[in-house]
Formats: sequence, C-alpha cells, structure tokens
Amino acid sequence: MKKSMRRLLAVLCAALFLLTAAACGKDTPASSPAPGTLPVIGPEGPEDSSAETKEASSSKAESVPQITETDQQPSSKEQPTEPQTTEAQTEEPTTQDAASDWTLPANVTGFRTEGTNGYVIVIDPGHQEKGNSEKEPVGPGATETKAKVSSGTASRFNGYPEYKVNMEVALKLRQILLERGYTVIMTRTGNAVNISNIERATIANDAHADAFVRLHCNGSENNTFHGIGIYYQTPNNPYNGDLHGEAKALNSCLLEHMLSATGARRDGLIESDTYSGINWCKVPAGLVEMGYMTNQEEDAKLQDQAYQQKLAVGIADGIDEFVSTRAPKN
Repeated sequence: MKKSMRRLLAVLCAALFLLTAAACGKDTPASSPAPGTLPVIGPEGPEDSSAETKEASSSKAESVPQITETDQQPSSKEQPTEPQTTEAQTEEPTTQDAASDWTLPANVTGFRTEGTNGYVIVIDPGHQEKGNSEKEPVGPGATETKAKVSSGTASRFNGYPEYKVNMEVALKLRQILLERGYTVIMTRTGNAVNISNIERATIANDAHADAFVRLHCNGSENNTFHGIGIYYQTPNNPYNGDLHGEAKALNSCLLEHMLSATGARRDGLIESDTYSGINWCKVPAGLVEMGYMTNQEEDAKLQDQAYQQKLAVGIADGIDEFVSTRAPKN
C-alpha cells in the first residue's frame, strides 16, 4: 500500500513538473509588438513613427504648426524667385506684403505693375546699399559732373541706413497706389542694385510718368532741425525749367497732404538746380525729404512702421489731388 502511494505521488510530481516547464517557456502577449508597429524604445510606452516619446510629441504638436502635403514648399531663401538673387540680397523682400496680391521680385530696376486708372507714377526709393562714385553729368549736355549715386545718410542714433527707410516707405506707397488703380513703376525693388540718378530719371521719362516721386531722408549738423521738405527745379533751370510750374503744383500737393497725415513740421518747398536726378527729368518730379535722421525724435518716427504708413498715405493723397485736374499722359 505504501509502495503504491509512493508511485502515485511520484507520477503526480512528474506531471506537475512538466506543466510548470511548459508554462515558463511560453511568450506572453505583452512582450511581442503588434503587427505593423515599431518596437518599444524607452519607458514612455509604445513609440510612434517619429521615434519620439508621447510627451515630446505632444509638446511639438503644440509649438509647431501642422504642415499639409501642399504646404511643404521651400522657403523663398531656399528657392528665390526670378531673377536670382545673391546671398547678400536674400534679406530683400520677394513680395511687397504678405497680404498683397502684387508680387515684387527682389533687386530689379524699373519694375512695372499695371493699374486701371490711366495714370503712371514712378517711385524712386533714394540711394542704394553701395554707392557708385563714378561721375555723370548733372544735366543733359552739362560739363559739371557728380557721383552717380551715394548710399545716403544714416541714423545718428542707431546707424539704421537711409536707403532702407526710403525703400520701406516706397513699398507702402506702392501698395496704396496700386489699390487706388495707378500703374506703379519702382526704380528699384531692393537695396542691392546699382542704378544711377540719370538712370532713375530715364525710367520716369521713358514711362511718360504723370509724377516722379523721389523718396529721401534728410540730415544736418544741427540736431534740432526736423520736418518735411521737398526739392524741385527753379524756373530758370537750364535743363527743364519749363517743368517748374507742374513740379511746384505736384510738390505743393504732396507737402500739404504729408503734413496733414503726419503732423510733421513744414520744412518747405525748396527750389534747387543741383540735383541730377531732377535735372534729367522730362516729367513733373520732386525729391521728398521725409524727415531728419539727425533729429532723435524724428529719426525714431522714420523707422516706425506706423509713421511710415502715414507718410505713404500723405504722398498718395497728394498724388490724388495733383492728377485730379490733369488727364493721364499715357
């Protein structure tokens, strides 16, 4: 009897041993990845296809806009628009405004955008990034010469260059004029160009412009000087004195509306025959000094986007008044 019990007990132990061994050798479902997924990396749980933890993925989704397939285009710096620009030129805008319908390629000269009201306005953002000290005649047939173009003045307080302020206001003015139906020509669309004062005037002449508006900023050894002034030829100008009356009418309209829009001091209408960019003109023109970069308060305004918009609105309103009594030339 005892022997039978010992045999039964041995059989039971053997059976129990086999069952235990089978259980220990079997994989559990949790240790194998589900079909079509990547293996787990790190303690945060199953990994997604970007190999980030859930926490990192959540943070990234909140801080970075989602990109659709149609949005995945290279930036303008990676793939510049025609014409091609150099690395030094990539800071120039390829569009006038993010909300604008009018594209503006960087660093071209004589860029024209057609309007609907029949009037042609040429905007000349004065100066450029690098001046050109080569000489050109101050007027047709003149023996006196001047540098083709300079880089202009700059803020006495933070060094911000005039040529950039001129361009910033020019772009705002262009936008307004296009919205009002004008055909607008930019003598330059960026700062990395090389275009002389004669060439700027020639663009206006060839277009038979109804008005040629040259945008500049002033400077003085006296830091109390401030205000808006506009330069144009005298009636005795040997090159285009016959345009004096039209130029005075244009610039009177520009000055009054600019002062009204900005509240700036009147620096006046100044007649001078020393500007080659005016002497070569065959159309009404004015060199607008929008303010003094040597006056701390006015310099800060000239670099302020909201004030630049006021300047642009004033110029556009002045153009509106000037052409309101004149038929288009084109």
